[in-house]
Amino acid sequence: MFAVGVCDLPETGGSTFVLVAALFMLVAGVIVSRWVRQSAGRMSVVVAPLVLLGGLVLAPSVTDPCAPTTTTLASTTTLASTTTLAPALYQVGDSGPTGGTIFYVDMARVVGSQYFEAACGGWSDGTCGGLDYTDSIAAWGCRGSVIMGADGVEIGSGEQNTADIVDLATGCPEAGTAAKLADTLVLGGQDDWFLPSKDELNQMYEERNKIGGFFSEVYWSSFESSDYNSWYQGFGDGVQYDDSKSYPHYVRPIRAF
Repeated sequence: MFAVGVCDLPETGGSTFVLVAALFMLVAGVIVSRWVRQSAGRMSVVVAPLVLLGGLVLAPSVTDPCAPTTTTLASTTTLASTTTLAPALYQVGDSGPTGGTIFYVDMARVVGSQYFEAACGGWSDGTCGGLDYTDSIAAWGCRGSVIMGADGVEIGSGEQNTADIVDLATGCPEAGTAAKLADTLVLGGQDDWFLPSKDELNQMYEERNKIGGFFSEVYWSSFESSDYNSWYQGFGDGVQYDDSKSYPHYVRPIRAF
């Protein structure tokens, strides 16, 4: 037994028609040639070679359906863009430059806001490791007034919220408020502290065991939910909710660098 490769003829009728016509003319040429032998007429002598020649010309012009098809593809070049991030100098849980604790790292953020550091417990006396290990308590302030701004929620918005709250022209003029305690803090040689936003405060809750020093109580955020209320984070149950701005709650400043 021998295996014979068989390929399909083209589905379109153009090449098949030409092939059949060529074969027909070849057969006709053979028949006419035999007739020529038996006929001495001038017409048959002229026609026979023409018919035979036509068949020979058409037959090679038929495309071989078994011949491989060559496809030319356009050359495309894809340039991959890569972004190299600088290696992190601090990790979550590390001691920060001021003696506080790093609680959030994102090297994709702009330089100056890649690391977030929570102040140490007992920050209120301007030192870490002193006799004071407690967080200060203060009201949010300005109950009944809407602060222009102070509406940032996500990580990275607490600094602007605090700037809006303590603004002398459009902010809250009350002394001793949560935002002002954070804004006026000088700790570890740094004075860029602020009251955390809602999401920043929640991130601190998630890393509370690494930061340390929290009470299982309510801590103020810098997010104002209405003219009478602002948002807080419970460090006992993890609940976030809003409360009257006039109520005193705990404060833990943070900074970004």
